[in-house]
Amino acid sequence: MEKKTKYWLIPNNPNVYDAIGAFKELKEIDWGNKSNNKFKIGDIAYIYVSKPIQSIAIKTEVSKIDIPKDEILGNDEKYFLNHNIDDRESFVRLKFLEFTNQDNLSLQNLQENGLKQAPQSKITIKDDLLKYILKFEKIGNTMPKSTQKQALNQILYGSPGTGKTFNTINRAIEIIDSDFYKENRDNREALKEKFEEYKKAGQIEFITFHQSFSYEEFVEGIKAETSEANISYEVKSGVFKKLSNKSLQNFNQSNENIKNKKDFETVFKELILDKLKDDEKLEIRMKKSSFFIKEVDENKISFDKSGGESQHVLLIKNLKNMYEAEENKIIIGGLSQYYNPLLEYLLKNSEIKNTDKEPLKNYILIIDEINRGNISKIFGELITLIEPSKRIGADEEIRLKLPYSQELFGVPSNLYIIGTMNTADRSIALMDTALRRRFHFEEMMPNSSLLENLVVDGIKIDNLLETINKRVEYLYDRDHTIGHAYFMSLENLETKEDKKAELENIFRNKIIPLLQEYFYDDWEKVRLVLGDGFVEKIEVKSDIFDEDLIKDSEYLEEEKFIYNIKKEFDFSKFKD
Repeated sequence: MEKKTKYWLIPNNPNVYDAIGAFKELKEIDWGNKSNNKFKIGDIAYIYVSKPIQSIAIKTEVSKIDIPKDEILGNDEKYFLNHNIDDRESFVRLKFLEFTNQDNLSLQNLQENGLKQAPQSKITIKDDLLKYILKFEKIGNTMPKSTQKQALNQILYGSPGTGKTFNTINRAIEIIDSDFYKENRDNREALKEKFEEYKKAGQIEFITFHQSFSYEEFVEGIKAETSEANISYEVKSGVFKKLSNKSLQNFNQSNENIKNKKDFETVFKELILDKLKDDEKLEIRMKKSSFFIKEVDENKISFDKSGGESQHVLLIKNLKNMYEAEENKIIIGGLSQYYNPLLEYLLKNSEIKNTDKEPLKNYILIIDEINRGNISKIFGELITLIEPSKRIGADEEIRLKLPYSQELFGVPSNLYIIGTMNTADRSIALMDTALRRRFHFEEMMPNSSLLENLVVDGIKIDNLLETINKRVEYLYDRDHTIGHAYFMSLENLETKEDKKAELENIFRNKIIPLLQEYFYDDWEKVRLVLGDGFVEKIEVKSDIFDEDLIKDSEYLEEEKFIYNIKKEFDFSKFKD
């Protein structure tokens, strides 16, 4: 009896694993079979790629089954964008057949032809749906684009001077505008200029963590505001929340035509300032009566009660915060009876209908020295929200209620986090485990090849750096090596004299103090790293003290050594 081919639908989250990118390069991939699905050799497996694609994108054939983890190919590790191969014990081998026509096999079309919902796990394809897929599966005119070339959360780590912060500019531009980056990857000035443009446009934020940095600065917190005789407590958004909300707005507008809200300044001008130009006063209706806006300045709104009683004021900044939050969480009691109907009036007339679809933009938060802060405390509930599979737009998206504003908050899939970590300050192992597994770590080590053309007074700088770092690694570890960036200033100098002077300056004012810190003022180790051409060891005898005191003192030794940094350095031992 001829074996009947079974057809499967396998979900893929592109924010966790780039299946499209993997099958562009590889002909066979070993796929985890966590649910113990009964695959057979010769079965057909269609791979459904979730948001933002939401379509069947790849057709494969099962070529091998029941593969233990220690026998898998392991050829696709670089396409795991959030974590490594999971703990699945069994795998099936999928042989690439073709890329499908994504337009025809979109989620909407699949649902119209028998699919109940976007697949969350591997499922067999029923007859009606299979007929539709087989009819429209053929490859389109163009090969599909991989949706994710960079990990959403990544940390560049390494010893001092390896170019971690330097490379955040490259990384950010590559994520936002890959074409520009490809054309200008060797043009540092062009990249820096573009970086500043995106910063001014609000697509890139650059912050530095420190020991006092808090959740309130990062996500949100309460801040007291004083105006005249009044004190109000406002919820202030932190840098991450602001950027996340900005990227979410773009994410929503790029996916569909949605009803959008005008910004506060626009609606305030249209509904209050412009109307006051035409009329002496503006009536704002309340439940049982009204109040009348008479005058507006930069900070406040002046109004009269319906009975023409004494004048009162509402603060514009409070109204703005309420408008953006779409609710009053600031003023309780007292003037709230006036803020609330005014807020309702603005919101009712704030909607922009049929907003044009915007192109999807990527937003970048760069966190320099990320391990200097109390990471778990700073991130709070974001530890969960920043996971690629939990991002807004993913099939398992999560929104959590924030503690101060009580707003539902989530992190969209077009917001990237790039951190830098100096391993000489703190070991990676000390970073919170829960957070560490949510980041893709990329080690940046000293790269002596970038210095191979630098020669100062017969000294090849690349060889000099390699020699020093071998010694440091022997005496300490690889996390405390010296980065190539310390020597890059030599490139900009032309004369032999200037280069030699700068090289001596680098060692005297940068390298030696760094080694001194590394070895906790153990000058013998500093001398071993650099040689006696930089640090001299001098024996000091006890005869410098009074003879009568020498006999009775426990502090005086027969041999004592001191170390001096030489006034002139001797580089001869580093010459070829």
